[in-house]
Amino acid sequence: MKTLFSSLVCITIVSVVMNSCGDSSGGKNPDSTDTTTRVRSVADNVLPERTTVKKEPVATYSEKVKNPLNDWRFRVQLFETPKTFRFLMKLEYEEMNETDTLKIPNLGFEPKLKIIKGEEPYSCIIGFIDNKETFREYKKVIATNNRLRVITLKHYAVYMK
Repeated sequence: MKTLFSSLVCITIVSVVMNSCGDSSGGKNPDSTDTTTRVRSVADNVLPERTTVKKEPVATYSEKVKNPLNDWRFRVQLFETPKTFRFLMKLEYEEMNETDTLKIPNLGFEPKLKIIKGEEPYSCIIGFIDNKETFREYKKVIATNNRLRVITLKHYAVYMK
């Protein structure tokens, strides 16, 4: 009798543990036609690849370099690439021409880029417009001492709540 009671208690405990810690399907057949809810990220709203890539720049900043002999410019242009959140940066200062890549975080909508004048001469700030229509500083391009530099001002990431 004592053995029968101990066996029933053990079977009951194992049964309770298996039901509470078992599979996450809640005892349902995983092959059933029951629909499951998938958590959808705002990042899913935009395709990672563009169907058409614009040839003209999406943002430009240009300023004439003070030089009486030459018609030089300090210019930064941003161009679309086949990847939605990557842009080609074309940089120009005097006779220097450089390129770099700009990667924008996926905020769940098509990126909107903007370039504004920097505080120093021959400098500009590259950024993007967020979901609240606020300009977010991202990179600074500056030409000093015959050097053209790209400096990261801030880092951004998108997190799900």
